Amino acid sequence: MEDFVVVSSRDREDRQDVFSCLDAQTGVAFWQHAYAAPGNLDYGNSPRATPVIFDPYVIVLGAFGDLYALDLESGDVVWKKNLIRDLDGTLPQWGYAASPIVVEEKIIVQPGGANSSIVALDLKSGEIVWRTPGRRAAYASPVVYQTAGTNQIIGFDAMAVVAWDASNGNKLWEVKPSVKNDFNVPSPVLVPGGMMLTSENNATRFHRFDTKGGLSEAPTAEFLELAGDSHTPIQLGNRLIGVDRDLMVLDLDRSLELVAKHSDPSLLGYCSLIGCGDRVLVTCEDGNVLLLQLESAKIHELGRLRVGGSKSQILSHPAVAGTRFFVRTAEGIEAWQLVRN
Repeated sequence: MEDFVVVSSRDREDRQDVFSCLDAQTGVAFWQHAYAAPGNLDYGNSPRATPVIFDPYVIVLGAFGDLYALDLESGDVVWKKNLIRDLDGTLPQWGYAASPIVVEEKIIVQPGGANSSIVALDLKSGEIVWRTPGRRAAYASPVVYQTAGTNQIIGFDAMAVVAWDASNGNKLWEVKPSVKNDFNVPSPVLVPGGMMLTSENNATRFHRFDTKGGLSEAPTAEFLELAGDSHTPIQLGNRLIGVDRDLMVLDLDRSLELVAKHSDPSLLGYCSLIGCGDRVLVTCEDGNVLLLQLESAKIHELGRLRVGGSKSQILSHPAVAGTRFFVRTAEGIEAWQLVRN
């Protein structure tokens, strides 16, 4: 199976999570996996986490903590866990949202329990490899940073950005922001020499890594205008691109200096960013998708398209595979062909 897309949804009665593996060319389902997931969350009950494909598995996580390893070819269950019942987790207010990641043949999840803030599970069996006590989970997905032969898992909990040793779960360092009570939805972004962090109360700031792989507590640079509560910025070369009512381009080489800004009514809601070269594809909550080209101090709109129905609300992150663009709408999943002019 080389040409497929895995998408999450709910059934019509809103009682089950449903994951489908579709033919990327035709949209025909190869298989579906559904399970009961009762409950009621703000912003809907659908899964928030992105499915993780690690051949021959696909790892899926529902908003209520249902974690499954499925056979990628057949959709059969290889193993399953629930982050609350099996791993002593605590359900976040808006459901589990951090996507699992695969590191060193282990699945890393964040149940957010006092004795299981973060847990590593064996990829093949689902058995616990290690668990680490700590705080409740946030919503941002973690990233992996390698230094001195050690894989650090870097992610947010409910209070700080934290690094754990991927081999044993030992806590390596943490950095708490100066202002408390961030939701910690935007994921950390690795950039040369350090990390970009963005949140609604502490805005956007750059922290350097030290010679031992720790993160400096004080930011080296800050940009207060970019303080989105849910948008994750992206890096393109020496630029950081983010959205907070406007799309902003910051220069990483000049202390996060603002070099360009683009305004559009569609940018006022939630946005997802995908970038390549000098172009950014912005999927907006209102169903508009903008293709923007970045120049030295200007941003040009090259085109736009409308996805979903007139009342669609786009809150899931789209995907690009080859020259195809896939986006989950309220009505289903759409595939669009990308053509470079």
